Amino acid sequence: MADRRGRLSAIVAALSVTAAISVGGVAWVAISDRDATIAEARDDLSQARDRIGTLEVEQENLLLELEAALRIGERLSDQVDTLERDLAESRGTRLEVREIRSTADFPIQRAMADAGDTVAGFAAREGTTEAVVRALNPWLEGTETLETFQTLWVPKQQ
Repeated sequence: MADRRGRLSAIVAALSVTAAISVGGVAWVAISDRDATIAEARDDLSQARDRIGTLEVEQENLLLELEAALRIGERLSDQVDTLERDLAESRGTRLEVREIRSTADFPIQRAMADAGDTVAGFAAREGTTEAVVRALNPWLEGTETLETFQTLWVPKQQ
């Protein structure tokens, strides 16, 4: 009977050791999984912190752009207000219009340049001065030679 108890004790001891090893192995696997999860969480946290830093820089840049746009908008709003005041004032201004029921006689007429005409030569042929021709035709500034068939304003001959 003592032999049987010794065997039974040995079996129980063996089962206890096996159970302890199994529990230790499961615990080791659980600890290993926990460490891997913690490492992944640290990587995710580091990436999230980097992304937060990038987003903060983007937010600051967007705020600066928004402030600049608001300043531009304020200036444009001021300009629109000025234009609206000018428009209202111009609408309030009335011009006195008199109808003319006959032909109007203006003191100027159109004349046509010949090939090779200069402003001075054209003016002399039309009986006026170069200064008068230039005053009546301001687009001639800096021009000396006229184009063939170019029409210009000149004083009417009396």
